Amino acid sequence: MHIGIQAGSNGHILLSPIYKPGYKDPVYEIVVGGGGNQFTELRRNLKRNARSSVKTPRILSSFEVRGFYIKITQDGIIEFGKEGSALPLLSYIDVDPLEIKYFSFAAWTGVEAKFLYDCPIPSGNGTEPSPDSKEIEPPLSISDELKRSRLLYRLPWIPPKPQMDVRLGIKVTNVKYDAFKSKLVTAMSVVISWTDESMAWFPGKFNNTLSLKFRQGQIWRPKFHVFNSDNEGIFDARNSDLISMSYNGEATFHFQTKVYTWCVDSPPGLSKWPHDEYMCSIVIQPWEAHEKIFIDPIDPKDAKMHIFSDIDEVINNEWEMTTKQIVIGPTIWNKVYITDDNETHQSDRMIINVQVKRRAEAYNIVFYTPLVVLMWFVLMSFWSEPLTMNRIWFLTSCTIVICMGLCYIDYLIPSHTTPSILVLYTTVLAGVLLAILIQVCLMTPEMESIRTTETVQKVMNVNILRTIFCMPGYLTSSDRNGGYSLQEDEDPQPIPITRDIEEMESESQRMLGDKKDLAEFVDRILFVIYSITFAAMLAAHF
Repeated sequence: MHIGIQAGSNGHILLSPIYKPGYKDPVYEIVVGGGGNQFTELRRNLKRNARSSVKTPRILSSFEVRGFYIKITQDGIIEFGKEGSALPLLSYIDVDPLEIKYFSFAAWTGVEAKFLYDCPIPSGNGTEPSPDSKEIEPPLSISDELKRSRLLYRLPWIPPKPQMDVRLGIKVTNVKYDAFKSKLVTAMSVVISWTDESMAWFPGKFNNTLSLKFRQGQIWRPKFHVFNSDNEGIFDARNSDLISMSYNGEATFHFQTKVYTWCVDSPPGLSKWPHDEYMCSIVIQPWEAHEKIFIDPIDPKDAKMHIFSDIDEVINNEWEMTTKQIVIGPTIWNKVYITDDNETHQSDRMIINVQVKRRAEAYNIVFYTPLVVLMWFVLMSFWSEPLTMNRIWFLTSCTIVICMGLCYIDYLIPSHTTPSILVLYTTVLAGVLLAILIQVCLMTPEMESIRTTETVQKVMNVNILRTIFCMPGYLTSSDRNGGYSLQEDEDPQPIPITRDIEEMESESQRMLGDKKDLAEFVDRILFVIYSITFAAMLAAHF
């Protein structure tokens, strides 16, 4: 097979015996100009298992098609070389050769490549010529001639000047914070602008051509990456436009990307989840350490940023975001981030401070409504009939509801933090369990000995406390005898029974039911304590 490749680097050729091979399937993958156009390699599997490799600096070109050939024999001899060269670049003998039925071409992310295959070979190149073929110079338009003259003998991986001034504009379009992994996912729109005076031209000589479009890899462009990203690599340019070059040498490149950064700014102590806030930083620096780039941030109101506003709209989600961008020089960075070697990277860095706050409207309904209802039910239970099993069953039901909620809440709350709302639920649960314990103790016969103690009787006889706790007046001994004393009247006259029978039974129950009176007294005390505790914790939470 004869192949022509036009690319800045990383021309990939796949030869496979099956359709759509997987990672483990045996294939032949030839990488031409890998590692930034530095080496050529033959692999036995996709992206791995290299069998032959050779250094080939500048083997590919972004402005001209360069010819190669692939030769595979039935004996398993695989050769790859330049068209017209006597010796191949790669040679490998496969003891278990593959029967090739499919082939495909690809390039690396951010590299545009053009592949031509099985074209007839013109005569005079040192190989067997095709009798009916000859090399024809394709007709070029004015813009193609201009582009060819600008790209001729230009190395796209070398910056135009030792020090480059680059305008960098970043618009954050979407953020998502993963509290379980402490990772921030940021989608952003990037606009890069720089000036290459060697690419300038006079429009009058080229039919008033004011601008050109270049693919990635044809000319030099500044590459950036995130210093505190979870993986190493340059910006993954998604939905990228062509590089627009004006006649004065000003170039503009726009693309969209998504970065993943660690965010370790977790608040100490109790967190306010779901009203949590986080402050994260994204450090952007040039990818090439040997390049010296000075960054000038583009104002969001600049015309360059507004050109792409239609396709780079901010997408709202559960997180509210506030961003602030600053640029720091290498001197300040070396003082802040001290390493063993601070002299290698001498470029500016852009730091984007992102403050995210969760929109908690839905969480408020889901979590706080049951919490308030449970608190209200617990407080109202202290005004119900004491010393009955209905009270026990009600408080037990509240305990079951809270425990069921706590069993599933760990799927929503990060385990490395303790939200104050979890403390609220735990406090309510502890209060319910304490109330159940007190009710059970009041129903036991052992409480009779405690009830008859002098201290308990004195506390229960304090009229101020009974008035504050809305308790009925306590009946004295004179009240029990209808206001008469036996010592004062030796010959009492029989008192006619004129009271209603139900009223007498109720009064008799009050006089004799001291155990129930104690239970009501304890309920009022618990009501006051629980009300103050719940109100204080809610106020501290918000």
